[in-house]
Amino acid sequence: MNQKINFLFSMLFCILIVSNVSAQTPYQATWESLDSHKMPAWYDDAKIGLSMHWGVYSVPAWAPRDKGISYAEWYGMRMTEKDNPTYTYHRTNYGNATYDDFIPKWKAENYKPEDWAKFAKKMGAKYMFITSKHHDGFCLWPTKYTDRNAMKMGPKKDILGEYFAAARKEGLKVGLYYSLYEWFNPLYTGKDIPYAGLKKANNYVDDVMIQEIKELIDLYHPDFFYFDGEWDHPVEFWKMKEVVAYYYNEAAKLNQEVFVNDRFGAEERGKHGDLYNVEYDFEKGNTGNLTHKWSFWQGIAKTFGYNADTDLEDCLSPKQFIDKTIDGVARNGNFDINVGPTSAGIIPEYEQYPLLKLGEWLTTNGEAIYGSRPWTTQVEGDARFTSKGEFVYATFLKWQGEEFKLKSVKPVEGSKITMLGVPGNLDWKWDATNGLSIKYPRDKARPTACSYAWSFKIQVK
Repeated sequence: MNQKINFLFSMLFCILIVSNVSAQTPYQATWESLDSHKMPAWYDDAKIGLSMHWGVYSVPAWAPRDKGISYAEWYGMRMTEKDNPTYTYHRTNYGNATYDDFIPKWKAENYKPEDWAKFAKKMGAKYMFITSKHHDGFCLWPTKYTDRNAMKMGPKKDILGEYFAAARKEGLKVGLYYSLYEWFNPLYTGKDIPYAGLKKANNYVDDVMIQEIKELIDLYHPDFFYFDGEWDHPVEFWKMKEVVAYYYNEAAKLNQEVFVNDRFGAEERGKHGDLYNVEYDFEKGNTGNLTHKWSFWQGIAKTFGYNADTDLEDCLSPKQFIDKTIDGVARNGNFDINVGPTSAGIIPEYEQYPLLKLGEWLTTNGEAIYGSRPWTTQVEGDARFTSKGEFVYATFLKWQGEEFKLKSVKPVEGSKITMLGVPGNLDWKWDATNGLSIKYPRDKARPTACSYAWSFKIQVK
């Protein structure tokens, strides 16, 4: 009898162990399994994030402004292209200097991530992320897999460790951008050229890229990854299904809700991943209520990395930023707004100003943005719609005068309609022919914090 009981207990113990392992590693390296992963609600609630491109490229800090969107963080590649203005600029200003000659000049002497995190909160961001490694292959953490990192060279500090600590101290979610490929790494290109910090390895993907990503996961437990630099090869080459399954499973062990974007391999964007990135070209995502979560990602100027040649005419105004935030959120998007700090670690004033104005607007109108979901109608004339429970928020991008009209919204009988930031209820009427009309008396003060857009709260259920 005792033998049977011991046997049953042993079997039960084995089942529990297997079940526990299964519960901790639920994701497999297949599209079916990875596509079953859910976008965490915290991201859908957050709506606004601060993106940061910072690295060695912040030292030369240049791209031709007259070419439209021109990424200064691509300096290392553009300086090698004879038909690119950056080639001429580099030789005029730096002669025969190599890109790696900029590494010791990146001092990060004014790097204060605590100030960055406080700025993120003040502008209204609920999460922030930074380039862990861009296409130049320079890592912002003390990785074991290359000496080409910010602890061994340049700043001589763990940029990411300090960044994560500062963000989490402020209660912000924090993630990473990571480039799969490197422009000039001989292990990747197969070309035998000088490359600072190179360590011996047999295979770039297995021995460098995958190991670095796993290291980032194990060291910092990021809340999300924005992958990039995937376009040279298909997903099988990069083994990204295996990478993402590892990330999901490691997060599950910590009960951490994470996500990744859609950059798994060549021709894969917009097919898989928790989030679809729309980079600068807003119209790609601006086609209605997208059912899959997406983000609009751009900087204040025509670049992600710092461009010392930036002029104010290159920068979006507070009004433009606020309008894009309202429009994107109404269409099921988040707005990931990028800044490019100087090599010292200072966010330029021309980037701070419009974002602080956005933060001021959100202080009054954030109820219509944070935690909201798309409504059945997203756009009507100058109005954009979000919803939350039994309420619809109609935010007008232009002041309508004493009467705000909507045909898409029918308030519930007895509904009180208010404008966010303004005390008291507003008179309204609705009829089947003309729709909703909200009165705003001429003698009623307009809210000073809402000088860019105006949000009405309307009960519809």
